[in-house]
Amino acid sequence: MPAASIAQPANTRAALTFLFIGNVMIGSGVLAPAAMINSMTESLAVSTVDIGALIGWGAVILCIGAPAFGFFTNRVDRRTLLAASLVLYAVGHAASAFAPDYTSLLVIRLLMISGAAIFTPQAASAVALMVPEDRRASSVAVVFMGWAVSGAVVIPIMSILAETLDWRIIYAAIAVGSALATAGVMLALPARLYPARMSLSAWGEVVTKPAILILLAATSLQIMGQFTLYPYLAAELRRAAHADPSGVALTFGTYGAAGLIGSIIATRVVGRIGPARTHITCLCFMAAGLAGWSVFSGTLMLAISSVFVWGLGFGAGVAMQQARLISVAPALASASVALNTSVLYLGQAAGAAIGGSLISASHPDLMAPAGVVLMLAAITASWWANRKFGA
Repeated sequence: MPAASIAQPANTRAALTFLFIGNVMIGSGVLAPAAMINSMTESLAVSTVDIGALIGWGAVILCIGAPAFGFFTNRVDRRTLLAASLVLYAVGHAASAFAPDYTSLLVIRLLMISGAAIFTPQAASAVALMVPEDRRASSVAVVFMGWAVSGAVVIPIMSILAETLDWRIIYAAIAVGSALATAGVMLALPARLYPARMSLSAWGEVVTKPAILILLAATSLQIMGQFTLYPYLAAELRRAAHADPSGVALTFGTYGAAGLIGSIIATRVVGRIGPARTHITCLCFMAAGLAGWSVFSGTLMLAISSVFVWGLGFGAGVAMQQARLISVAPALASASVALNTSVLYLGQAAGAAIGGSLISASHPDLMAPAGVVLMLAAITASWWANRKFGA
């Protein structure tokens, strides 16, 4: 397997910053339906389960696309690939702004969401090619913090604007932001940045390493646990806690701010305690927050407090998994990180389906308890990977 092509950017901080901004846009687009679920159901005359399906079915495409694109684009320069994925994302959101009905919106989303399947894992792969090994874990955490910022800043703003503006305007804004991120990636990243070429046998090596498989299972379980509730959070706030639009926005803002705080703390402590312990700590916070919601969802301020605890773990959790996978097998990072993104989106799809099924069965109060059970399973898998394999 040919060696990777390592390149030092002219300004490493700028390169990481624009990869971070790209993830802000990716996270915002992926999670947008959750923020606008109330206004989109009314505008498109569909149910909350249908809007949740925008996330769920999109996640299925992402699950398949992340490893597939990781394999078939292995010989493409990372700068070109990352910029092209953001162009696709921008065009898709621009088209979504003009979608005449729900079916058209779903089809457009399934086509354009491939950009997210490429960008997030390959941004982490690019970091591994630009940053020395002793700085990789913290650098990956910084880049992935874009998802936390999308939750802390963009999603709350979306939830507020969706109550007063047409949701189509918000999709158009994501298109513009993605286009700007494209320009930044092209300017800041070095050219001729290639990962080690991955043969089919190398991919086979990835999926037969027990440490990698257990880490992938932990990622999928943690996301599944979150997404039993997250896509329907705004609707549940209205149903259980009788929250108005400002209460919904406050909750999303609290969740995102907590994620940002947790990410910042994680980047500071991971060098001392390691990615494994940091990840398990994140999972414990998420499990505690979901447990709190299970008990206190009917009281708005207590529900928001539970969401804050939950949010402390979500921002850094996946970033720590990316860092662990890179450290387990650096030469296989392009594939293992792509697979991590794939199972992440598999977890989103499965979690959204579980939550939707509970709503359809008139048991929305069981969504958070189901999430707790899945989170406890993720904690067990994460602990076992570290205990058994030192991963």
